Amino acid sequence: MTKYNIFSDFEKAKKLREIEEERLRLDKSLYWILKQMGIPRSTYYDWKRVRGKTESRAPKIVWNKTPEWIEKEIVEIREDDRLFNSERSPLGIATKLETKGIFMNPSGVYEVLKRYGLSRKFKERHKLFLIYPKAERFMDTVCIDDVSLTNKKPRDLSVFNAIDEYSGESVAVLFVSHRINRWDVVELMERIRKRYGRLPKIVRLDNAKAHLSNVVKAYCLLNGIELQFIDKGTPQQNWPVESFNKVLKHDLLVTSLWGGWEEFGDKQKILEEYIEYYNTVKKSPSDFLNRTPREISSGVTSINTQRRLKIRLIRKQYGQVEARQAMMRQIQNHAASFPLITVPDLSEMCVR
Repeated sequence: MTKYNIFSDFEKAKKLREIEEERLRLDKSLYWILKQMGIPRSTYYDWKRVRGKTESRAPKIVWNKTPEWIEKEIVEIREDDRLFNSERSPLGIATKLETKGIFMNPSGVYEVLKRYGLSRKFKERHKLFLIYPKAERFMDTVCIDDVSLTNKKPRDLSVFNAIDEYSGESVAVLFVSHRINRWDVVELMERIRKRYGRLPKIVRLDNAKAHLSNVVKAYCLLNGIELQFIDKGTPQQNWPVESFNKVLKHDLLVTSLWGGWEEFGDKQKILEEYIEYYNTVKKSPSDFLNRTPREISSGVTSINTQRRLKIRLIRKQYGQVEARQAMMRQIQNHAASFPLITVPDLSEMCVR
């Protein structure tokens, strides 16, 4: 095995001086002197080029560095207290940047936040549990559950949610200022019928007394709805609505956007506004295309999603450099004339 000598900068400069002195003292070629000293010619010319100093291997220009003005946009969105917490997450910030024609991965946003000390680390918990097969179509299975806000008599406050399992779309929400009873379940079903013109085939729910009532069973039997009760102590089987409840708490119920508890008349309106944001703006992290729940349920994508997918395809086929150049061209074309406006209508491009 060949052994290599590692010289310091001082030793390199000393060797260079010795070589020059030997060339002046002896009437020999440079190759002969280097051979006698055991120094390869390529090494000698490398030392001479850098004058005996160690050359840094770090690139002088980072080609994929995020521009400072984009980092400033990311920090401003992160520190905006008027936004939902999901909008201030790396995925939410990437969605916000799309409205300005800037297509950036959530991982890149996270690295920017990490450099500014604004990132947070989430701990994942892995549990083993039995789970039902996921629905294959919209409105095949709807999961319902409630979020208890206060549990003090005479007034119990809760938010009753219904989530489609296939798309993750919030199909109905109900603010309840009393203990949830059988009539609240019926009202939630009627809200789904009023909004979509039909009822789900299967309703998955826990074993609460209101869910086990004869009124609920008779209503579902009359409308051809199958009741699917989860096992006791396994809320993981009702994971779509449990996941939404956690997001709802983190995003709205524990923030200043929810307001105080003096008046309850505007709570239903606040919830309706939030589920509209959740369905049409907030991307689903479990979807491989990062579509919104409304895009998944309808099977068509928005203009911004199409542009983002186009950048992704360019990156996959031609590489990161070409994708970055394509994105910068889009930014220049739109920023020079007018800011990019999110189109609320869905296009005809089907990605399912």
